[in-house]
Amino acid sequence: MFEDRYHKDQPAVKSMAQRIADNSPQVFATTDDFVAAYGQEAADMVAKGGLLAALWDIGIDAVPASFEGEGRDQPKGLKTSLARKDG
Repeated sequence: MFEDRYHKDQPAVKSMAQRIADNSPQVFATTDDFVAAYGQEAADMVAKGGLLAALWDIGIDAVPASFEGEGRDQPKGLKTSLARKDG
């Protein structure tokens, strides 16, 4: 469930999404790399709410850069690219 302050329609989230979109495509190998570029608040927006949804709404797909762990099921980093819109 989204925290209200991190909902995709909040002005701060929309603004951060646009900032990231303007610089996309990008690859952040680790969450620390993402935090260094955009700050802890942006990482919180990813973890607690709607930044990924806000990016999708403006045409940017954001997915983990890689996976680690025994089952290769732990997301690591972030990769952004133009979302492919079929149709």
